[in-house]
Amino acid sequence: MHAHENDYVASYITLRRMIGWAGLLMPLAVRGGGLLLEGITTTDSLSAYYYTSMRDVFVSITVLTGALLACYRTPHLRDNIVSTAAGIAAIGLALFPMDPTYAAELLARYPDLGTQAHYSNHGILGYHLVFAISFGVLSFYMVYFRFGAGAPLTMQERKRQVVYKVCGSIMLLSYLAIAIMGFALEGHSVFWPETCAVAAFGVAWLVNGQTVLKDRPALPRAGPMNLSHQ
Repeated sequence: MHAHENDYVASYITLRRMIGWAGLLMPLAVRGGGLLLEGITTTDSLSAYYYTSMRDVFVSITVLTGALLACYRTPHLRDNIVSTAAGIAAIGLALFPMDPTYAAELLARYPDLGTQAHYSNHGILGYHLVFAISFGVLSFYMVYFRFGAGAPLTMQERKRQVVYKVCGSIMLLSYLAIAIMGFALEGHSVFWPETCAVAAFGVAWLVNGQTVLKDRPALPRAGPMNLSHQ
């Protein structure tokens, strides 16, 4: 492999790892920051951190993840279309927030929060759920069905594919839990199912970027000159 090809491979591996770390660390960042800065123990969902001091963190990491997904490329056109659409969906769910929902700690501190007596800044409403569902479906499809597709079945790749299936299954179960808790059990927090789904997404991308379960370096092949001297 030529030097410039090595550079391309390293760049795409780094991109995959950045997507993975963003997905894995975002729930920790917003929850930890909300707890430290405002004493918020939890919210109704990850998206509800938009209405806390962690708004910029939530939006920045989610938009970054979307931009990285939109830049992700493979030799398969289908993967490129899906990743670009998933990236747009991620950016959309960050820039088009859920309806204003405030943590109990903030409501206790500011009783007028969410009423006409208290100004509340927010983005364009009414589209958040569409973007969130689109991102969930597309990211699950990528992790469960497309990661590792067509790759040589080395020992490490077999292990990675097991991780992809486990992560995809966790994502699917988490989405089902979100649907049940968000609709059938209206009023229940879906923070933890969302966190499980996002964390599984992040782990799958880290494995896809060979942060763990790396391929063993190929042994250098002897060229014709070397063979002629043996």
